[in-house]
Amino acid sequence: MQSVELIVTLLAIIGIVGALAERIKIALPILLVLAGMGISLLPGVPDIKLEPDIVFFIFLPPLLYLDAYNTSWKELKIVGEAVIIQAVGLVLATVAFVGMAIHMVVPDMPWSVAFTLGAIVSPTDAVAASAITRFVNLPKRMMEVIKGESLLNDATGLVSYQFAVAATVTGGFSFWQAFSRLSYVGVGGALIGLAVGWYLARIRYKLDHRPVEIIVSLLSPYVAYILAEHLHVSGIIVVVTAGIFLGWHGPRMLSSQTRLHSTANWETISYILNGFCFLLMGMQLESILEKLKTYPQAHLLIWVTTAILAPFVVRFVWTVLIVRFYLKARNMSGPTVRSIFVFSWAGMRGVVSLAAALALPLTTSSGAPFPHRDLLIFLTVCVIASSLLVQGLTLPAVARKMGIGADDEADARAEDERKMRLSMAKEAVRRVDQVARLKEIDLDNPAVQKVLDHHLEQAAYHAELAGASKETGQLARELALEAIKAQRKYLIDMREKHEIAEEVFKLLQKDLDFEETRLLPTELSE
Repeated sequence: MQSVELIVTLLAIIGIVGALAERIKIALPILLVLAGMGISLLPGVPDIKLEPDIVFFIFLPPLLYLDAYNTSWKELKIVGEAVIIQAVGLVLATVAFVGMAIHMVVPDMPWSVAFTLGAIVSPTDAVAASAITRFVNLPKRMMEVIKGESLLNDATGLVSYQFAVAATVTGGFSFWQAFSRLSYVGVGGALIGLAVGWYLARIRYKLDHRPVEIIVSLLSPYVAYILAEHLHVSGIIVVVTAGIFLGWHGPRMLSSQTRLHSTANWETISYILNGFCFLLMGMQLESILEKLKTYPQAHLLIWVTTAILAPFVVRFVWTVLIVRFYLKARNMSGPTVRSIFVFSWAGMRGVVSLAAALALPLTTSSGAPFPHRDLLIFLTVCVIASSLLVQGLTLPAVARKMGIGADDEADARAEDERKMRLSMAKEAVRRVDQVARLKEIDLDNPAVQKVLDHHLEQAAYHAELAGASKETGQLARELALEAIKAQRKYLIDMREKHEIAEEVFKLLQKDLDFEETRLLPTELSE
């Protein structure tokens, strides 16, 4: 019963902090980490440990799957080369640079332990990046690279982590074994992910039962991850690959009703899992601080500063030197130094790094304690906290200061949307006219006229907007929303006066909901 009460309490905290985050326009992960830290320091609060297995199995698969599902395969192909350079090359460079930097300031730390810390903090976090960058108006191409690398770099980081830990525990290391293992878990994971995605797509194409379809959708990331664990490949790569594959086939797999219900379910589940991830992450603070009282504070300050700065420095230098050189070799224009700084500042660490740190073994093969285990966990928490709280909070201001924005791209997408809606309305009119002629239906038939009039009105509306200014389009949207608001108020008044049947009320309310949803900016989800 205590566990149930604890879960309900944490869920209530997530709801309260979530409402506050919307009001003050600060990313939810940042406030949840702060709330967790504050809660952990309160007297009488039970010590809640964030188990690595819970993170890797309960939290990560659905969150990564959802991000992957909503990632455009077409857009990912465009930035694919940059993503691979970052997800593999930058991660390995981070492992090496952070390891060397921390070994310099902590001389008694073995090289394998120093590289273990580098591996732990090397991957950027897809969950944190997706949640925080929602509040920042970054260029679309930059966002695609940030999102793509954070989805794929976990495999490189975790394989590096496994070998660094093994070298510490056993005292041995094989470069060839590490390279072959990385190739197997990466390439093998991608191939298995495609197979899983193909198989799940076949199943979902044949389903025609909404609740069962949604259950299969919710189980998909867990099926992919469990299979990957049994085959000893990267569960993250398998889940991400399967998610991208299913996302590409989603428009044909799901009916409109199923898609709307599935979107609502996934939105709620994602919100709750994100909330628990970051709240529990913050609540680890008190137990970690207790283990570090034996270290000199002056030394800790130097070590923490080094651990925090090293990942950012190597990310910035790598992007300036390697990515720009690569683009120049391909005769492509490279990003400006300001863009690279903002891109580097957006590289945040999160729950994957914390889970890897907490999963460190307690002893080596000889039975001796794992060297500097508590220090590695503490430094990892500091890196995560600084990336979320410092970089996350200041990212909007840094982007504005550097003159990095996406206003032109947003306007272009809005114009593309209007043109596409106009084309779709014209296609609807063409098809209705064609079917009426094939079936020899009189075009003056009221049923035909009703459908034609609807789509002709849509075509005329979007034709006007296509050539209108941004202000005119916004005004039209506001007026349409006000009209819906008035209709909704009238509908509710009629219901409260008992002048409309409940079934009719729900049907008309649903129509208004769909129309309002179409007009409001929305976030993509399954």
